[in-house]
Amino acid sequence: MNTVYPAESGLTQRLFAQVNDTLKAPWTECGVIAASTHGINRHLLHNFAARLNKDGENPAVQVEYEEDTGCVVFLLPGQSLASTHFTALSAKNLLQDADLLIGGMSVAGFSESDPPTEKAMNDFVSFLDGSEPSEIAVYHGQPRASEAPTVVMIDPNADLLEFLNIRLGLQGYDVMPAQDGKEGLRLVASFQPDLVITELALPALDGYQIIHRIRNSPNRDCQVVVLTDQAVEQDICKCFELGAADVIKKPFSPKELEARLKRLLN
Repeated sequence: MNTVYPAESGLTQRLFAQVNDTLKAPWTECGVIAASTHGINRHLLHNFAARLNKDGENPAVQVEYEEDTGCVVFLLPGQSLASTHFTALSAKNLLQDADLLIGGMSVAGFSESDPPTEKAMNDFVSFLDGSEPSEIAVYHGQPRASEAPTVVMIDPNADLLEFLNIRLGLQGYDVMPAQDGKEGLRLVASFQPDLVITELALPALDGYQIIHRIRNSPNRDCQVVVLTDQAVEQDICKCFELGAADVIKKPFSPKELEARLKRLLN
């Protein structure tokens, strides 16, 4: 059942207690999304929780509003950081459609083996102040609990992002989704991923710019795979000239994609 907590004072302390309580049972992971907003009523909080629970995907989602800070917080029991970041894209759209988002957003993920400390939760809440307006900042102040290969997936198609997030997640990858080039590059800078999968046709920055900037960044050794509708000979040649490791044309075979990723990361 969706739960909406009433706002209380002490956002950091409350989140610290709620996340640690959530991680006791039955959940082993918990994601958190925070957003700077205008005032928001209880009806909208319930509506947001219900919308994020589309098709029963997030049955335990909790939403609260902090009046003193103007901050809306989404608590996501059972979700990893990658899944939380994907859900944040939907939460951002909901807030923007309601004309409520006035600042940035931040996301974090905690697990049973890597629970939040009071300092980590305070850093997460403070992290929101440093995020750019309407952008999603990823807090990763705590080391990742696992050594799963990290993949940043950049594509404007939300359905494809969701499909690959689930499919590659089952193969042991930690997938960070982004729907435009600017957000994708910010994830690359934040997470230093092992591999990037990108479409060529993207809002903000296109796939060619993504490859070029990665090859000229501190994370230049990151493998870049192009997954695109634009895979004509000229496009393929340009991708390889810029430094792409592989080019795959849509529609694609998921098994072939997984095999190529495995080859690149071994």
